[in-house]
Amino acid sequence: MIKTLKAQNRAIRNKIKAWKLHRISQKYDKDPLAGNPPNIANVRSIAILRWDNKLGDAIMCGVFIQALQQYRPDIKITLISPKLCADWVKKATHCEILLCDKRSQKTALNFKQYQGRFDAVIELGSSFDFKELTALHQIGAPINIGYNKSSHPIFNINIDSNAVHFKNRYLTAAQLFCRDAQLTDVTIPVIPFREQVALPTLSNSHNIAINLFGSSKYRQFSEAEAIKLLTYWLTEFSNDHLYLMPVPDKVPVLKSIVKQINHDRLSLISDTPSLELTLKLLSEVDLCFTPDTSVVHMASALNTPTLAIYADDPKNLKEWHPLSSQYELLLNPKAKDSNDRVYVYDFKWQDLKEKRLKLLQK
Repeated sequence: MIKTLKAQNRAIRNKIKAWKLHRISQKYDKDPLAGNPPNIANVRSIAILRWDNKLGDAIMCGVFIQALQQYRPDIKITLISPKLCADWVKKATHCEILLCDKRSQKTALNFKQYQGRFDAVIELGSSFDFKELTALHQIGAPINIGYNKSSHPIFNINIDSNAVHFKNRYLTAAQLFCRDAQLTDVTIPVIPFREQVALPTLSNSHNIAINLFGSSKYRQFSEAEAIKLLTYWLTEFSNDHLYLMPVPDKVPVLKSIVKQINHDRLSLISDTPSLELTLKLLSEVDLCFTPDTSVVHMASALNTPTLAIYADDPKNLKEWHPLSSQYELLLNPKAKDSNDRVYVYDFKWQDLKEKRLKLLQK
């Protein structure tokens, strides 16, 4: 009953968003060059709009920044983002940062202060609503570069729709400005970590990094489900040592899990979460187990073998699948409709057993 009511509420919210987009489109969704062709050759300043503060997106936009820093140092790149993603991109690429509040209509209206500052704005998200439209209008750049947004005139350049994965999207956008460069060797930049943190000595067993938490409540293991998962893993695989990744606001839960299971092959790697610590652990383990979240993309940047849990959503898989040379997927059941939600722990245990073995045998 409760699940049905939540689905109905989501459907109503989606209808309201669609109505707002239609209304604001009539006012703002116009080609900023009024039909004149955009001149990429004249671009010397670019803003990347990453205001949703999703770390996975920020990790991927680093390839665009790195490509232009290498091949087009004459173009100045600025990231517009809240602090979490801004800190990552600043440390990973040293590009200029403009801090903003979280994604909202109020924040979008505040972007008016940047009118005339940028020759182009990059916004390659799959979704688009009235907030993004307002933000682009307020920034007022003559060129807006998007992905699959030909139905919105404010995007007067759209990159190739075959560039589905977000890394490919950013590289394809970079190719617009680096036409004679081969960008296939551009890697995902990460923040410095090797000398910044120290890890305890890992075991002589298979060392497995375990992340239990994604960005939404449906992509997170509850304490009970986490205990069930980890107990099963330790029982089935006697040569695995499991290292839990500390996550902000989740350390008390993780400590409780370790205390309740009380096993010498289960450790919380630290009481203090940090991105540097996560990267250090991922660089040294044999396997990373995680829901679909930013940890997948950190593991991809380090080429760590990855066993990741994804929703059975072909579109999302194409956009965000792991990029490590070795990875396997555990798929949750397909959602009944666009308003339905499926929990991350709903997968087949036999799949976990078989796919873990594949990755550790390679």
